[in-house]
Formats: sequence, C-alpha cells, structure tokens
Amino acid sequence: MVRFLIFLLFSAWAIVSSIGVITFTNPIYVILWLLSALIAVAGIFFTAGAELVGALQLLIYAVAIAVFYVFVLTAVPWEKAVKKSSHHRTEGVLSFPLVLLLYLEMAVVFFLGVAASPEGKFRSFIEKLGNTEVVGAVLFTKYFFAFEVVSLVLLIGMVGAVLIGRKESQTYEDDTG
Repeated sequence: MVRFLIFLLFSAWAIVSSIGVITFTNPIYVILWLLSALIAVAGIFFTAGAELVGALQLLIYAVAIAVFYVFVLTAVPWEKAVKKSSHHRTEGVLSFPLVLLLYLEMAVVFFLGVAASPEGKFRSFIEKLGNTEVVGAVLFTKYFFAFEVVSLVLLIGMVGAVLIGRKESQTYEDDTG
C-alpha cells in the first residue's frame, strides 16, 4: 500500500511537471520543468523495483541531457533563432489523452509487474540474478543487434547535430555583418 501511494505521488509529480513543460514559454522554465519530470519518472522506476533503469534515468537524462539543454540554451543566439509563434499549445493539449493512456499503462505494469510476464519466467530469473544482471543479460543476448543499431542511429544523430550546428553558426555569423 505504501508503494502504491509513493507511485501515485511520483505519477502526479510527473504529470504536473509535464504540464509545466508544455505550458511555459520561457526556455529556462521549460528546462526546469523537464528536469523535474525526469526526476519524477526516475522515482517511478525506483518504486517499480527497476533500480538500474531509475539510476540510468537520473544519470543520463536528469543530469546529462538537462545540462546539454542548458548548454544549447546558452550557446544558441535565440533572438535570431526563435520564431514568435513557435510554442504549440494545441499540440500539447491534444497529446494529453495519449499521455494519460501511457500513465495508465505504467500503472497496469506496476500492479501486474513481473508476474504477468509470459509464464512468469522472468520472476525466477530476477530472483536468482538481480535486476541489473537481468537487464544486461537480456540486452546483450537477445536484443544485442537492436542495441547496436540504436547506438549507430544515436551516433549518426550526434554527427548530424554537429554538422547542423556548424552550418547554423556560420549562417548567424554571415547575417551579423
């Protein structure tokens, strides 16, 4: 019962923070609300017993990605890059039912958990090895090819972002003369 209440607390926190992300127009406030939402999602993972995923959520998203967003916010000349009608509130409001369905799915997974897996085969695996070992074993055996494809896509995305950033910085330098 206590886990359920903590889950509800983190879920409400994540929903309020997500609403803050889509309603505020100041980029600094949006980043702060996003950071708050990422921390709340990490709390949901910890409550659900996925300590590794929760720790990765904190390390990768709440720390690295949020710092990256702050870096981008300070590096980009926003007065030239920002469009006046770039904040889309209607899309945020229209996506709200989808977000609620995703939280409903998370609640179902939280209540049913590992016991609802096919034939309950993961329960004995987790009890025998532990959460981190199970994630590593499944990720690097059954889903190894998909893991490598995702890492290649992320690498291509990073190279593309650097190239686009270089091109945009050259464009801004040309316009200021």
